[in-house]
Amino acid sequence: MKNSRQQKFADKRRLRAALGDKAPKFSFRLGPQGNADSEFAVSLPFARSWVAILIAGAFFAAFAFPLFGVASTLIDTPDGSLFSLVSFLFTLFWGLGWSVAVLGLGLVFCALLFGRETLAVGQQQLSLRMGLPGISFGASYPAEYLRNFRRELPNEREGTAWRGEHLAFDYAGEAVGFGSNIDEVKAAFILKELNRLFPAATDPLPPLPELPAEDPLLVKEKKLAQQARPMASPAADGGKPNTLGSASSIALIAANCIPLGGVLFLGWDIGEIMLLFWAESGVIGFYNLLKLIRVAGWGAVLYGPFFLGHYGGFMVGHLLFIYGFFGENLGEVVDVSVGQLLADLWMLSPALAAFFISHGISYVTNFIGRREYIGKDAAAQMGEPYKRIIVMHLTIIFGGFLSMMFGSALPALLLLIFLKVGTDLRGHLREHRPSTGL
Repeated sequence: MKNSRQQKFADKRRLRAALGDKAPKFSFRLGPQGNADSEFAVSLPFARSWVAILIAGAFFAAFAFPLFGVASTLIDTPDGSLFSLVSFLFTLFWGLGWSVAVLGLGLVFCALLFGRETLAVGQQQLSLRMGLPGISFGASYPAEYLRNFRRELPNEREGTAWRGEHLAFDYAGEAVGFGSNIDEVKAAFILKELNRLFPAATDPLPPLPELPAEDPLLVKEKKLAQQARPMASPAADGGKPNTLGSASSIALIAANCIPLGGVLFLGWDIGEIMLLFWAESGVIGFYNLLKLIRVAGWGAVLYGPFFLGHYGGFMVGHLLFIYGFFGENLGEVVDVSVGQLLADLWMLSPALAAFFISHGISYVTNFIGRREYIGKDAAAQMGEPYKRIIVMHLTIIFGGFLSMMFGSALPALLLLIFLKVGTDLRGHLREHRPSTGL
């Protein structure tokens, strides 16, 4: 049974791939479910299962309850110490990540309880949407392959029992059901309008395009498995890989030279260098959020908070580590005030601004200019910064302990900076080299 169901879904994917721009177009929308320019629109009866509503409500309440505890904790503002700030931020980021699950369950619960299904016809296509006023998910079906509008009885084997008596049509030979518990009078009215608007729906189905030999999902998985680096589209510069002479590489090297100047001429110590590179991780996270928004589109409403929660917690943990192990010259080892942290970051602001500009140049020239966002997967993009940052942090920690072992900070700090520049540049060139494809 499971294999049969999987084969059915695989056949649907092959059919949609063959249809190309004539395939159903699925979309998530914020705003009205209907279109103002529709030739015909109707709100359809929507069957509600109180068992499903109660189960969804119970899950929603169970997941939402911990957020009340988080909210009460956040009301107590930090007392000005670093440990208090870290606790506050960690709780905030945890709550932000957890809220994604609460939001998803809340939407499911509200859709089951208050949701509705709408049908609209306009611009030679039929649209079905399901959701709440202001937020909905649905699909549009071009007129060419619409056939056989009809009223159907519920069928448990086809999974339509919950709909009761409902309406249906065939699209490229595939049955699509809509509406639920529709009485005979309303069904006759809707079917009459649909047959008037789509007179070809009673004609023979035109020949379908040849189906691809392999499931498109399997083809995509093979491509992802064979690519050891992020997929990139043909670059604006002809597909040439980034080199040491590329604008983004030069900007990266220049930004990393500022900490070198701080060590040589301004007396920056190991704690200050560690704090600067920690802050650079925040810059990388900021630009990755922009990338995630570009890749995921409206999906970033869910991916974005989860990334901020997870990555923010990662950053907060590292901040405590830096001050605990390398903060002797920055403040008290036991604790540091928030004011001292802000003063340290202000002192490092020229170098931090250089990192912000450097990564901005890379974002504009590579991710946008070279169209690296094409073919990117949102989940993979969400984890993209961790690979580079983990290598960078291991290098920083190794160099930091060398500084402490040597006693003389200057030689070890210079070694640390050069190690960091090398790993940073290598990671940059690997990340932004064009894909060779299959």
